[in-house]
Amino acid sequence: MKRNIGILGLFLYAFLPLSAQTLTWPDVQNQVLENHPMARQINLLQAEGAAALLRARGGFDPKTFADYANKNFNGKEYFTHAQTGLKLPTWAGLEIKASYQYAAGEYVNPERKLPKNGQANVGLEWSLGQGLFFDERRAGLQMARIGVGLNANERLIALNDLLFEAAKTYWNWVAAQQSAVVTEEALRQAELRHSGLRESFRQGDKPAMDTLESFIQVQTRTLDVQFAQTEVQNAALALASFLWDKDNQQINVDNIPAAPDLLAMDMGTPAPIREDTLLRDVRLSHPEIMAYQYKLQQLSTELRLKNEKLKPVVNVNYNLLGEGWSFFPSGTPQGVSVLANDIKWGMDINYPLLNRKARGDVQLTKIKIDQTTLELQQKINQVETKVRIYANNVQNLRAQVALFRDMTNNFRALLEAENERFLQGESAVFLIISREQRWLDTVIKGIKLSAELQKATAGLKWASGNLAQ
Repeated sequence: MKRNIGILGLFLYAFLPLSAQTLTWPDVQNQVLENHPMARQINLLQAEGAAALLRARGGFDPKTFADYANKNFNGKEYFTHAQTGLKLPTWAGLEIKASYQYAAGEYVNPERKLPKNGQANVGLEWSLGQGLFFDERRAGLQMARIGVGLNANERLIALNDLLFEAAKTYWNWVAAQQSAVVTEEALRQAELRHSGLRESFRQGDKPAMDTLESFIQVQTRTLDVQFAQTEVQNAALALASFLWDKDNQQINVDNIPAAPDLLAMDMGTPAPIREDTLLRDVRLSHPEIMAYQYKLQQLSTELRLKNEKLKPVVNVNYNLLGEGWSFFPSGTPQGVSVLANDIKWGMDINYPLLNRKARGDVQLTKIKIDQTTLELQQKINQVETKVRIYANNVQNLRAQVALFRDMTNNFRALLEAENERFLQGESAVFLIISREQRWLDTVIKGIKLSAELQKATAGLKWASGNLAQ
């Protein structure tokens, strides 16, 4: 009896304890977000959006200008022209201008002749037709502001996709490593069993067929271990492609910690999936859907600008002239007559008779809006379908994992009962091995299903657009 216990007492092994240091999914997620080269590249989208907004705001920057021209020939000063000033664009399409001009010489063009001490002037330029309510500068700034939100949204989309790939790779690695641990322990148990049975055969207690049966199992388990180790190596290489340090160096495969124990994870009572709430949130905040909303905002801005092109160009400029730096040298006129003394003004009006270019641009932009709206509806349908699929997968896998955990316990109970029968001389090694194999297959299948559940859970977050949030 003691010899039998020595032979079979370790059949019902527990899994080997893993290293105290394990690599959890939050660890991988943080490392990918902080150090992965693609994540770093994706994060540049925010800086790109901010730079584009800064560039658009530059359209409203005050501008200084200056020019100088002088001609001397054969001892004569033909002319000297000089001008310096400041232009201040405003949001209303009005541009305020202040400048000082100087002209001297024997051959100054009469139109450009100025007082001896030069002339200061203050004026404005205003588009009263096309560009009065909207123009390229205002459209550019509005597009840039939308672009900031669009770039931030594109960043979420890209990070969401990157993390989903990392999640699938991570849980594949966890399942491979966990299965390898179980398979290696199974091989050790098979070797121990074969050694005990071989010793019993030498003592005449067991037939040779039992030792052959146990040896075949050792060979089978050896193959299983080799296959499992290959899967672990390949899964580790795939996982290492997502693990980078702060020095932009990929982490060596040998430095990856152990995987957590999937079967030891407490499932508890998972929160029910409220599909209607999930779909409502998706329609409101999913980054892929929001991307189309931003595109529609940009197209709406573009359409507004194109509609401005349907109007005639009416540009008015008005300048109040001074003598030197003095305005109204002959006294300040009364009332509105101040606007008609010492001034220079002009008007520019033009309009294409058929204006087919502007009308065509408006029609093309409207078509783009219709196309983008249809694409948005299709995208909403695609996203909602993905959410429903992953929600179904999560719910089904939760039930399957719970079932397999129960099956594992039942197969273990059968194995323990068979072990007791064997110790009483009422069973055979073949039955023990068969029971153990069924239990082992269920354990490994349970590990793979647990990994699939984790991937489906990550997939549900990915489909909902919030894996990176």
